[in-house]
Amino acid sequence: MNKSLNEKLINFINDIAENVFIVQFVISTIGLVMNVPHLLILLHNSMRTSSTNSIMIGMAICDLIVLSENVYERVQGYWFFGSQNPCINDSKFWYMYSLLIGDFLQTVFERASYWLGVSLAFTRLVIMKMSGTTLEISKPLFGYLLILALVGLSSVLSAYYYCGYSIAQWGTWEPEKKCTGYHANYSEPTYYRNFADNENVSKVGRRYQVIDGVSRILVSISYPILTILLIFEIRKSAKFASKALNSKSSEERWNL
Repeated sequence: MNKSLNEKLINFINDIAENVFIVQFVISTIGLVMNVPHLLILLHNSMRTSSTNSIMIGMAICDLIVLSENVYERVQGYWFFGSQNPCINDSKFWYMYSLLIGDFLQTVFERASYWLGVSLAFTRLVIMKMSGTTLEISKPLFGYLLILALVGLSSVLSAYYYCGYSIAQWGTWEPEKKCTGYHANYSEPTYYRNFADNENVSKVGRRYQVIDGVSRILVSISYPILTILLIFEIRKSAKFASKALNSKSSEERWNL
């Protein structure tokens, strides 16, 4: 009885996981396709005139890299190496290495994208508060330097964790008898992701998770605060513009 329930529960969870897997693939693909024209528009000379647009270019590039990695991992994992095909070695060296590089790139640019979003809101807020004056923060160069700084810092954090990994051989794979296209006694080496310093893997992982967690918390706190302040500033500017427009209209009517 319990065994039957456990099997049903496992099958139910697997079905959910498979559907989530497909949904993630579809959403990532749509996001990837929609991000391309968005980036192309931002790259026009007429658009590269302010720091906010520069930051949006950086966000678009980061999102493209993250979404591309999602699509690649889903395609390889669902249709090829994760398809439970007994005639395919799902632990090839290049595949395991590509997943390691993909995880590194995904964490780097995902984190950078979050902080670029916060920086975009902060930059807009400062520019609106200091309207009427020319600020270095409003120039395109500031946005490009900010992108390099945030991507660099994010890379250092991810490298601290992922540089400890290597791809090591752990066994051999042999195709089943029903598989065609292989000669007799054919085999391939299998590989896995190994942390070089196994004694300190928990310490390194814990430090990385703490720093990454604090980063995510700061982003989640900063975003709504900056958004609220930005909304108030926009409303304040709108009221000022409306008042100035009404005053100008009154003067014109008086002159008439």
